[in-house]
Amino acid sequence: MADVKVMAAAETSKLDLLLARFREIVGSEFVMVDAAQKEDYGRDKTEDYFFMPDVVVKPGTTIEVSELLQVCNQYKIPVTPRGAGTGLSGGALPVKNGVVISMERFNKILHIDELNLQATVEPGVITEVFQNAVKEKGLFYPPDPASRGSCFLGGNLANNSGGPKAVKYGVTRDYVLNMEVVLPTGEIIWTAANVLKNSTGYNLTQLMCGSEGTLGIITKIVFKLRGFPQKNVLMMIPFTTNEEACSAIAAIFVAGITPSGMEFFEKDAAEKTFAYCEKVLNSPVTTKLTEGMNAYLLCELDGNDEEVLMRDAERVMGVVEKFQSGEVLFADTAAQKEELWKIFLRL
Repeated sequence: MADVKVMAAAETSKLDLLLARFREIVGSEFVMVDAAQKEDYGRDKTEDYFFMPDVVVKPGTTIEVSELLQVCNQYKIPVTPRGAGTGLSGGALPVKNGVVISMERFNKILHIDELNLQATVEPGVITEVFQNAVKEKGLFYPPDPASRGSCFLGGNLANNSGGPKAVKYGVTRDYVLNMEVVLPTGEIIWTAANVLKNSTGYNLTQLMCGSEGTLGIITKIVFKLRGFPQKNVLMMIPFTTNEEACSAIAAIFVAGITPSGMEFFEKDAAEKTFAYCEKVLNSPVTTKLTEGMNAYLLCELDGNDEEVLMRDAERVMGVVEKFQSGEVLFADTAAQKEELWKIFLRL
């Protein structure tokens, strides 16, 4: 029994030393050990899973992340990097308990380079905030996951997130030029260079994309950008069956049309979403579903020439007429377009 008490005392002493070191690195206010404070960091949006971390630490600089990882590496302490916790794949869950390193203080847009169509950001920047910031300068960051209003860019990168615009513009990995990463040993590296073509070497940037925090902690990201498309057309196309709607998707692409967004949803899902918006969110829905139609496509076209867009819209209508479809609804106003996309994002 005495040996057990000695061992317990030794473990307590070790924990106290580690916590003291963490507080020395990031400051006492950014080290959380209280159960009530830690609870939110034990879950993400992955079903009902919960794993209580032993401690939550919130660094604010790359050097602080490096020093934290050096300590954890020395003592073999499990580490789970965490962004906004909006993921559905369990990447932010501390399944081995240990230390959660939250990146929420890394929330700065460091530089937007309009000349070279690039931006350097920290991983805790909310995706929609970044999109709006570059849009103000006439630039475009296309990846738009459903949680873009709350998710972090670092989490998007760790999960290689996409969104409705992936059909035309690709996913997160297609917009990453370079990143600063802290390896598990605490070593700080840049994965590439801020250029479109690197001459040689392993593609460490792409290796990090989709790695879910298992290879290192991202502390800076250099994204490439595009010019913002000035015009768009949004259509909601009804079909009699799911099969007809899905067949029409392939036919649209075979016809040489590349929508900027293409999403499928069923009537039952739409009706439940409408009811949720009206009853729970107190947000009346003006969009009406077509009687007798059981499946829908949301099809967006974008560009800078309105005449070209309308011709492409006519071509889409010509394609879907070959299937069992109903009258196409065109979103006439920005408000209606926003409503349709918000409805889809809640489906």
